[in-house]
Amino acid sequence: MTEAAAKLGLLSAEELERRDNDPEVLKEIRRDRKDRLAFGKRLREQEEAERQALQDRPAELARRELARRALCQQNFLPFVMRFSPEYDPGWVHKDICRRLEQFSEDVADRLSPRLLLTMPPRHGKSELTSKKFPAWHLGKFPKHEVMATSYSGSLSMGFSRINREILRDPAYHVLFETRLSHDSQGAEAWTTTEGGGYTSAGVGGAITGKGAHVLVIDDPVKNREDAESEASRENTWNWYTSTAYTRLAPGGGVLVILTRWHDDDLAGRLITAMGEGADQWEIVNYPAEAKEDEPYRKKGMALHPARYDTKALRRIQKMIGPRDWAALYQQDPVPEEGAYFNRDNIVWYDYDDPVSLPPADTMVEYSAWDLAIGQRQENDFSVGGVVSVDQHSRLWVRDVWRGHWGAKDLCTKILDLHVKWRCNMYGIEKGMIEMSIGPFLEEMKKERKLWDFYYHELKPGKQDKVARARAIQGMFESGKVHIPYNAPWTDAFVNELLRFPTGVNDDQVDFIAWIGMMLMVMAPATLIKKKKPSWRDKLAKFKVNDTTAKSAMSA
Repeated sequence: MTEAAAKLGLLSAEELERRDNDPEVLKEIRRDRKDRLAFGKRLREQEEAERQALQDRPAELARRELARRALCQQNFLPFVMRFSPEYDPGWVHKDICRRLEQFSEDVADRLSPRLLLTMPPRHGKSELTSKKFPAWHLGKFPKHEVMATSYSGSLSMGFSRINREILRDPAYHVLFETRLSHDSQGAEAWTTTEGGGYTSAGVGGAITGKGAHVLVIDDPVKNREDAESEASRENTWNWYTSTAYTRLAPGGGVLVILTRWHDDDLAGRLITAMGEGADQWEIVNYPAEAKEDEPYRKKGMALHPARYDTKALRRIQKMIGPRDWAALYQQDPVPEEGAYFNRDNIVWYDYDDPVSLPPADTMVEYSAWDLAIGQRQENDFSVGGVVSVDQHSRLWVRDVWRGHWGAKDLCTKILDLHVKWRCNMYGIEKGMIEMSIGPFLEEMKKERKLWDFYYHELKPGKQDKVARARAIQGMFESGKVHIPYNAPWTDAFVNELLRFPTGVNDDQVDFIAWIGMMLMVMAPATLIKKKKPSWRDKLAKFKVNDTTAKSAMSA
């Protein structure tokens, strides 16, 4: 091999022959050829798969579209999302959709369904019940008549236009065969080619001559002024009973969805009528914050955090005050003037701000318990709590514990409350229930070494609940009872007070009534804690005595 060939890396004929006959070289050549063939095969298969996918894509897209259409026909929420892709449903909206689906089927089966949904403002209820549900129901049942109402005719007419436009949409036509009639497409009322249709009206408006397989009443109350007007509430009730209700077809359904304003609003009267043998309603309340653990959320959690989280709800609560918070957001309105306690007599303070309370060393703590043994929800509640009494005989409700507990759990709660507050005095009603927890309480007290815990037996005598509450009623009327407006237990506590003595529950009233009796009978309300002397006080006293002694010696 020449020097030039060597520099270029060329091999001589002899060297090439020796390399080609080398077994390792031959093996490498065969492996390389095999890899190239495999790569070519994979490339051809990939190209074939891509060509096949392009050919199959229209068919796959068609199958998916048909599946989506079937889903929209059978289920309400997919229908809503098809026409409002920006809608952001939470668990509450899915729950409402499920109930509306059942309501629609019950109407078709002529079962006369009655569905009452209560929900806070601006949580998306009208989007489902008034803007989409009528169109979906008419798609399935084009011969049905829907009558939709709200507090104003213009608002109801707006809902009518939205549903009418949905029926005109080609996207609707591929779902249902229901079509608008050419000769009746007005905003106030329109019909389908099958003889069904939609009628809109304001609450109190004339709807005679019209029928309804589905009657929708969405927010019949406009504002607080209307809610407070007894005449307005009476007019709404008379319109419902004598006008709207009489338009129902046999087996027709009534859907009422609203925000509670007043204990005597339409929902309140419907609930009262249930107890008198009238229509029986499926009632579903959706409070802004869960009052108890629920299937889809824990106590205290927001209804739809994506829209209003807990922080936002807390700001709203502080802005609108306890009354509107309880009614509009917690769906638990109470009468402003109770039969026994009056909301105007309550003095409110800030639960989260210690400065709103008198100094701790100027108050004395008292605790009382009203007992009901049993863990079942239908049992009465056991209620215990703590109040502080200041030097001006004013009462500050500090803590309220309420629940269904067995005997041992109840004893644990009683002692836990003691550990938290170390009250000066505890009272527990004397009787069979108190006797039933006595052994457990003493045993648990020893186990936990709570030797400073002792209680007085509260004797009801022959007084009934109303008579026992007289003492605390007087304190309320004197403006001496302070209640936090923002404690976790405030809503339930105040609502029960204002509904007493005709409310379903009165256990929290019993607790505060026992407190009133304790303060009146067992201890002076002006008792003030003696401040422990500091080392400075002791030193000052020592110096005074020392000076006196020196003066005597000088003399």
